[in-house]
Amino acid sequence: MHRRTKVLSAAIIATLSCGSAHAAEINYQFELQGLHSNNLNLSEDNQAPETVVMPRLRFDVKQEGSAIRLQAHGKIERLHYLKGTFPDETRGEFAGQLNWSVLPGRMNFVAEDYYSIEPISIRDGRYPGNLQQINVFLAGPTFFARMGDVTRLQVDLRGADSNAEVTTGLDSRRVSAAAALQREFSSTSRASLNLEGSKAKFDVPTVVDYTLKEGFVRYEHSFSEGLYEFDLGHSRLDRDQAPDSSITVARATVQWQPDPRNRLRLRARQEFTDDIEDLVVRMSDPEEVLIPDLADSAATSPGVYRGRFVELDYRYSGDRLVLRLRPRYARKLFIDFPQNDRVEHGVFLSAEYQLRPRLTVFLQGLEDKREFLTQGIRVDRDHILGLGVNYQMTRHWSWEAEVDRNVRDSTLSDPRYRENAVQFTIIWKR
Repeated sequence: MHRRTKVLSAAIIATLSCGSAHAAEINYQFELQGLHSNNLNLSEDNQAPETVVMPRLRFDVKQEGSAIRLQAHGKIERLHYLKGTFPDETRGEFAGQLNWSVLPGRMNFVAEDYYSIEPISIRDGRYPGNLQQINVFLAGPTFFARMGDVTRLQVDLRGADSNAEVTTGLDSRRVSAAAALQREFSSTSRASLNLEGSKAKFDVPTVVDYTLKEGFVRYEHSFSEGLYEFDLGHSRLDRDQAPDSSITVARATVQWQPDPRNRLRLRARQEFTDDIEDLVVRMSDPEEVLIPDLADSAATSPGVYRGRFVELDYRYSGDRLVLRLRPRYARKLFIDFPQNDRVEHGVFLSAEYQLRPRLTVFLQGLEDKREFLTQGIRVDRDHILGLGVNYQMTRHWSWEAEVDRNVRDSTLSDPRYRENAVQFTIIWKR
């Protein structure tokens, strides 16, 4: 695991060792999984059948105290390739957020770390030879000041460091400052004026350093069945020894929960960003588990781009049925690397149904279309389907079996592949 992830993990352990550790919720589970694939390297012409044995640890930690707020979850696994198609390897994923109230009401210290498994090349599938670890660590103080009964000033100072195992164009150092002057209109609504600036310096000269300046107004309102939040403003991108650009910043989040079983959330944004910033946005969502393998997160392309993103997330939680439907749209127009310009459409579906008190069947599926906009016509379509069953033997022990079908169709011949896989997992959960 990356050294900065180790630093934050050590900080978490030290936090839990303090006197307030009794307030922490700690959950973990051990897994032993066997996987057999008839095409593990996702090749149309050179298929590599392989069996993989994976011991794995999953964990999550949460603490809500007066001085410390902490949440972290992750996994670490060891992959043994029995036929030696790929060298044995250790992988991990981690998302951790620590908020320490150093001076209550005046200053907090924030540290966050995101450690993810991402493709090396967006144009290839997620097979072992095309995966890399990416780590993003950020930290800094937040200052608060009251300016009357209904007005508050907040200033955030952050430093960030990103490192990719293979793609050196993602390695960067960043500093940022943000100020928000907020006014409360009622206990449920508020507005703020926001100014933000950030500077990104990359480790390789092929990726242009940039400074991003944003100014926008935000309106937030919560009500008994949900909330909404809107940003509108302007952003300017200043690049070293390259033309500058500007864009209208627009962001929206709308959440509606008409009853305890149903929830609908819409998120949309238009902004300058890059894949490192986008990875932080995705992994910092407190309601999200680590990005599932079926969801093609793909933080692999260096350079800043004009991004448009829309995601609808519907969840249903019944007595026996749990359902999630998540369609999404993304458009990325790169400033310096137009060969990576693309439009993505996709929909992710997961469903669980409890047949018996201890027996649950589940289904996961992804339909994804990726259209590259330059260097000739290329359109990829991914179709992924997993069907499985989980049986809870005792309070701590369970097992899970799953069959998967993974297909990529493309307007080009090389990217196409077909994969069938079976998995069996034994689980011990605390």
